[in-house]
Amino acid sequence: MMQIIDPHLHFFDLSLGQYHWLTQGSGPNWPNLDKIKQNHHYADLANTKFAVHSFVHIEAGFNNAKPSAELAWLASSTPEHVPFKAISYIQIDSESDIFQQQLTELLSAPNFIGIRDITEGQDYLRLLSDNTKTNLNTLAEHGLVFEAQFELCHLDAVKALLKSATLHPNFKIVINHAGFIDNLHDYTSALSLLRDTNNIFIKFSGQEHCADALCPKAKLNLLLEYFGEDRVMFASNYPVCLMREDYLKVWQGYRQLVDDYTTWHKLSFTNAERFYFG
Repeated sequence: MMQIIDPHLHFFDLSLGQYHWLTQGSGPNWPNLDKIKQNHHYADLANTKFAVHSFVHIEAGFNNAKPSAELAWLASSTPEHVPFKAISYIQIDSESDIFQQQLTELLSAPNFIGIRDITEGQDYLRLLSDNTKTNLNTLAEHGLVFEAQFELCHLDAVKALLKSATLHPNFKIVINHAGFIDNLHDYTSALSLLRDTNNIFIKFSGQEHCADALCPKAKLNLLLEYFGEDRVMFASNYPVCLMREDYLKVWQGYRQLVDDYTTWHKLSFTNAERFYFG
Protein backbone atom coordinates (compact mmCIF):
# COMPACT_ATOMS: atom_id res chain seq x y z
CA MET A 1 0.00 0.00 0.00
CA MET A 2 1.10 3.56 -0.69
CA GLN A 3 1.32 5.83 2.33
CA ILE A 4 -0.34 9.23 2.06
CA ILE A 5 -1.01 12.25 4.21
CA ASP A 6 -4.46 13.70 3.69
CA PRO A 7 -4.28 17.42 4.54
CA HIS A 8 -7.95 18.28 4.17
CA LEU A 9 -10.74 16.15 5.55
CA HIS A 10 -13.62 16.35 8.01
CA PHE A 11 -14.96 13.87 10.54
CA PHE A 12 -18.50 14.05 11.93
CA ASP A 13 -20.33 12.62 14.91
CA LEU A 14 -23.90 13.81 14.44
CA SER A 15 -24.92 12.67 17.93
CA LEU A 16 -22.29 14.83 19.64
CA GLY A 17 -21.67 17.82 17.37
CA GLN A 18 -24.04 20.49 16.07
CA TYR A 19 -23.12 20.81 12.36
CA HIS A 20 -25.88 23.34 11.79
CA TRP A 21 -24.72 23.93 8.21
CA LEU A 22 -25.35 20.26 7.45
CA THR A 23 -28.34 19.35 9.59
CA GLN A 24 -30.59 22.43 9.73
CA GLY A 25 -33.41 22.44 7.22
CA SER A 26 -32.66 20.21 4.26
CA GLY A 27 -28.91 20.87 4.40
CA PRO A 28 -26.81 22.09 1.47
CA ASN A 29 -28.05 21.47 -2.05
CA TRP A 30 -25.47 18.78 -2.85
CA PRO A 31 -25.79 15.49 -4.72
CA ASN A 32 -25.40 12.37 -2.59
CA LEU A 33 -26.10 14.39 0.55
CA ASP A 34 -27.35 11.26 2.31
CA LYS A 35 -23.83 9.80 2.06
CA ILE A 36 -22.33 12.92 3.62
CA LYS A 37 -24.91 13.44 6.37
CA GLN A 38 -23.62 10.49 8.41
CA ASN A 39 -20.98 9.85 11.05
CA HIS A 40 -17.47 9.79 9.59
CA HIS A 41 -14.32 8.71 11.44
CA TYR A 42 -10.76 7.70 10.66
CA ALA A 43 -11.75 4.03 10.25
CA ASP A 44 -13.90 5.00 7.25
CA LEU A 45 -10.78 5.90 5.28
CA ALA A 46 -9.60 2.29 5.15
CA ASN A 47 -9.06 1.03 1.61
CA THR A 48 -6.94 -1.44 -0.34
CA LYS A 49 -4.56 1.00 -2.07
CA PHE A 50 -3.65 3.95 0.16
CA ALA A 51 -2.72 3.94 3.83
CA VAL A 52 -3.54 7.23 5.54
CA HIS A 53 -0.38 7.68 7.58
CA SER A 54 -1.62 10.98 9.06
CA PHE A 55 -4.17 13.66 8.35
CA VAL A 56 -5.18 17.26 8.89
CA HIS A 57 -8.71 17.76 10.14
CA ILE A 58 -10.40 20.95 8.96
CA GLU A 59 -13.08 22.41 11.22
CA ALA A 60 -16.54 21.09 10.40
CA GLY A 61 -18.85 23.12 12.63
CA PHE A 62 -18.90 20.70 15.58
CA ASN A 63 -19.55 23.68 17.86
CA ASN A 64 -18.62 27.11 16.48
CA ALA A 65 -19.46 28.76 19.80
CA LYS A 66 -16.81 26.59 21.48
CA PRO A 67 -14.41 25.37 18.78
CA SER A 68 -12.13 23.64 21.28
CA ALA A 69 -14.89 21.06 21.81
CA GLU A 70 -14.25 19.69 18.32
CA LEU A 71 -10.53 19.37 19.03
CA ALA A 72 -11.18 17.49 22.27
CA TRP A 73 -13.56 15.14 20.44
CA LEU A 74 -11.00 14.51 17.70
CA ALA A 75 -8.31 13.68 20.24
CA SER A 76 -10.58 11.18 22.00
CA SER A 77 -11.95 9.55 18.84
CA THR A 78 -8.79 9.15 16.73
CA PRO A 79 -6.62 6.05 17.24
CA GLU A 80 -3.61 6.91 19.37
CA HIS A 81 -1.09 5.67 16.78
CA VAL A 82 -2.36 8.05 14.07
CA PRO A 83 -0.63 11.45 13.93
CA PHE A 84 -2.92 14.34 13.05
CA LYS A 85 -3.21 18.10 13.19
CA ALA A 86 -6.38 20.13 13.60
CA ILE A 87 -7.51 23.37 12.00
CA SER A 88 -10.13 25.11 14.11
CA TYR A 89 -12.54 28.00 13.60
CA ILE A 90 -12.50 31.66 14.57
CA GLN A 91 -14.19 34.34 12.48
CA ILE A 92 -11.19 35.93 10.83
CA ASP A 93 -12.55 39.49 10.84
CA SER A 94 -13.57 39.43 14.51
CA GLU A 95 -12.59 42.35 16.70
CA SER A 96 -8.96 41.76 17.61
CA ASP A 97 -9.55 41.39 21.35
CA ILE A 98 -12.28 38.79 20.75
CA PHE A 99 -10.06 36.96 18.27
CA GLN A 100 -7.18 36.91 20.74
CA GLN A 101 -9.42 35.65 23.53
CA GLN A 102 -10.78 32.79 21.41
CA LEU A 103 -7.32 31.95 20.12
CA THR A 104 -5.94 31.74 23.66
CA GLU A 105 -8.47 29.04 24.48
CA LEU A 106 -7.43 27.04 21.42
CA LEU A 107 -3.68 27.28 21.99
CA SER A 108 -3.79 24.63 24.69
CA ALA A 109 -6.11 22.32 22.73
CA PRO A 110 -4.66 19.03 21.47
CA ASN A 111 -3.20 19.00 17.95
CA PHE A 112 -4.29 22.58 17.22
CA ILE A 113 -2.27 24.19 14.44
CA GLY A 114 -4.35 26.90 12.77
CA ILE A 115 -7.60 28.56 11.70
CA ARG A 116 -10.05 28.37 8.83
CA ASP A 117 -12.93 30.76 8.22
CA ILE A 118 -14.75 30.17 4.93
CA THR A 119 -14.87 33.36 2.86
CA GLU A 120 -16.38 32.14 -0.38
CA GLY A 121 -18.50 34.31 -2.66
CA GLN A 122 -18.96 37.86 -1.44
CA ASP A 123 -17.65 36.87 1.97
CA TYR A 124 -14.18 37.33 0.43
CA LEU A 125 -14.65 41.00 1.36
CA ARG A 126 -14.03 40.03 4.97
CA LEU A 127 -10.43 39.24 4.01
CA LEU A 128 -9.97 42.95 3.24
CA SER A 129 -10.92 44.28 6.67
CA ASP A 130 -8.47 45.89 9.09
CA ASN A 131 -9.50 43.34 11.70
CA THR A 132 -8.47 40.51 9.39
CA LYS A 133 -5.07 42.10 8.82
CA THR A 134 -4.53 42.35 12.58
CA ASN A 135 -5.74 38.81 13.20
CA LEU A 136 -3.53 37.35 10.49
CA ASN A 137 -0.59 39.08 12.12
CA THR A 138 -1.60 37.43 15.40
CA LEU A 139 -1.68 33.99 13.78
CA ALA A 140 1.73 34.61 12.25
CA GLU A 141 3.20 35.68 15.58
CA HIS A 142 1.98 32.43 17.14
CA GLY A 143 3.43 30.32 14.32
CA LEU A 144 -0.03 29.11 13.26
CA VAL A 145 -1.52 28.26 9.87
CA PHE A 146 -4.23 30.17 8.03
CA GLU A 147 -6.44 28.14 5.69
CA ALA A 148 -7.72 30.56 3.04
CA GLN A 149 -10.91 29.38 1.37
CA PHE A 150 -12.02 31.80 -1.33
CA GLU A 151 -12.05 32.15 -5.11
CA LEU A 152 -8.71 33.26 -6.53
CA CYS A 153 -10.54 35.42 -9.07
CA HIS A 154 -10.85 38.00 -6.26
CA LEU A 155 -7.53 39.73 -6.86
CA ASP A 156 -7.85 42.22 -4.00
CA ALA A 157 -8.16 39.32 -1.53
CA VAL A 158 -5.12 37.63 -3.08
CA LYS A 159 -3.15 40.86 -2.64
CA ALA A 160 -4.26 41.19 0.97
CA LEU A 161 -3.04 37.67 1.78
CA LEU A 162 0.15 38.35 -0.10
CA LYS A 163 0.84 41.36 2.13
CA SER A 164 0.55 39.22 5.26
CA ALA A 165 2.74 36.50 3.74
CA THR A 166 5.39 39.04 2.75
CA LEU A 167 5.34 40.78 6.13
CA HIS A 168 5.79 37.42 7.90
CA PRO A 169 7.93 35.15 5.68
CA ASN A 170 7.47 32.20 8.06
CA PHE A 171 3.68 32.57 8.22
CA LYS A 172 2.14 29.47 6.63
CA ILE A 173 -0.88 30.16 4.44
CA VAL A 174 -2.60 27.52 2.33
CA ILE A 175 -5.27 28.07 -0.31
CA ASN A 176 -8.01 25.47 -0.11
CA HIS A 177 -9.62 23.68 -3.05
CA ALA A 178 -7.22 25.11 -5.64
CA GLY A 179 -8.81 28.51 -5.18
CA PHE A 180 -11.93 27.20 -7.00
CA ILE A 181 -10.20 27.60 -10.35
CA ASP A 182 -12.71 26.94 -13.12
CA ASN A 183 -13.36 27.62 -16.79
CA LEU A 184 -15.33 30.81 -16.14
CA HIS A 185 -12.57 33.20 -15.03
CA ASP A 186 -9.01 34.15 -15.88
CA TYR A 187 -6.77 33.20 -12.98
CA THR A 188 -3.44 34.14 -14.56
CA SER A 189 -3.04 37.40 -12.64
CA ALA A 190 -3.72 35.77 -9.27
CA LEU A 191 -1.43 32.84 -9.94
CA SER A 192 1.33 35.18 -11.14
CA LEU A 193 1.15 37.11 -7.87
CA LEU A 194 1.49 33.89 -5.88
CA ARG A 195 4.27 32.35 -7.97
CA ASP A 196 7.24 33.42 -5.83
CA THR A 197 5.63 33.46 -2.38
CA ASN A 198 7.28 30.48 -0.74
CA ASN A 199 5.05 30.44 2.35
CA ILE A 200 1.75 30.21 0.44
CA PHE A 201 0.84 26.64 -0.53
CA ILE A 202 -2.23 25.35 -2.38
CA LYS A 203 -4.34 22.20 -2.09
CA PHE A 204 -5.50 20.27 -5.11
CA SER A 205 -8.95 19.38 -3.80
CA GLY A 206 -12.60 20.36 -3.98
CA GLN A 207 -13.14 19.52 -7.65
CA GLU A 208 -16.72 18.66 -6.68
CA HIS A 209 -17.38 22.32 -5.78
CA CYS A 210 -16.74 23.67 -9.28
CA ALA A 211 -19.71 23.44 -11.62
CA ASP A 212 -17.56 24.34 -14.64
CA ALA A 213 -14.30 22.79 -13.47
CA LEU A 214 -11.09 22.53 -15.40
CA CYS A 215 -10.20 18.96 -16.21
CA PRO A 216 -8.03 17.59 -13.37
CA LYS A 217 -4.89 17.25 -15.49
CA ALA A 218 -5.12 20.82 -16.77
CA LYS A 219 -5.74 22.14 -13.27
CA LEU A 220 -2.80 20.24 -11.80
CA ASN A 221 -0.50 21.40 -14.60
CA LEU A 222 -1.55 25.00 -13.91
CA LEU A 223 -0.82 24.69 -10.19
CA LEU A 224 2.53 23.05 -10.80
CA GLU A 225 3.46 25.76 -13.32
CA TYR A 226 2.88 28.57 -10.82
CA PHE A 227 3.47 26.96 -7.42
CA GLY A 228 6.00 24.30 -8.33
CA GLU A 229 5.93 20.72 -7.11
CA ASP A 230 7.02 21.69 -3.57
CA ARG A 231 3.95 23.84 -2.71
CA VAL A 232 1.06 21.75 -4.05
CA MET A 233 -0.73 19.15 -1.92
CA PHE A 234 -3.28 16.53 -2.91
CA ALA A 235 -6.22 16.42 -0.47
CA SER A 236 -9.53 14.57 -0.43
CA ASN A 237 -12.09 16.92 1.15
CA TYR A 238 -13.68 13.77 2.59
CA PRO A 239 -16.61 13.25 3.11
CA VAL A 240 -17.70 16.14 0.89
CA CYS A 241 -15.91 14.38 -1.98
CA LEU A 242 -18.74 11.80 -1.82
CA MET A 243 -20.77 14.28 -3.85
CA ARG A 244 -18.74 12.96 -6.77
CA GLU A 245 -16.81 9.82 -5.84
CA ASP A 246 -15.64 7.72 -2.91
CA TYR A 247 -12.40 8.11 -1.02
CA LEU A 248 -10.46 5.43 -2.88
CA LYS A 249 -11.46 6.81 -6.28
CA VAL A 250 -10.34 10.31 -5.28
CA TRP A 251 -6.83 9.08 -4.54
CA GLN A 252 -6.74 6.72 -7.50
CA GLY A 253 -7.56 9.69 -9.68
CA TYR A 254 -4.75 11.70 -8.13
CA ARG A 255 -2.27 8.87 -8.67
CA GLN A 256 -3.20 8.67 -12.33
CA LEU A 257 -2.43 12.37 -12.79
CA VAL A 258 1.26 11.97 -11.92
CA ASP A 259 3.64 9.69 -13.80
CA ASP A 260 6.79 10.52 -11.86
CA TYR A 261 6.97 8.84 -8.44
CA THR A 262 9.10 11.58 -6.88
CA THR A 263 6.49 14.19 -7.79
CA TRP A 264 3.68 11.92 -6.60
CA HIS A 265 5.38 11.44 -3.23
CA LYS A 266 5.76 15.18 -2.79
CA LEU A 267 2.13 15.92 -3.64
CA SER A 268 0.67 13.04 -1.65
CA PHE A 269 2.97 13.04 1.38
CA THR A 270 6.13 15.12 1.69
CA ASN A 271 4.69 18.60 1.09
CA ALA A 272 1.91 18.10 3.63
CA GLU A 273 4.37 16.60 6.10
CA ARG A 274 6.66 19.61 5.78
CA PHE A 275 3.85 22.17 5.93
CA TYR A 276 1.82 20.75 8.81
CA PHE A 277 4.08 18.38 10.71
CA GLY A 278 7.57 19.76 10.10
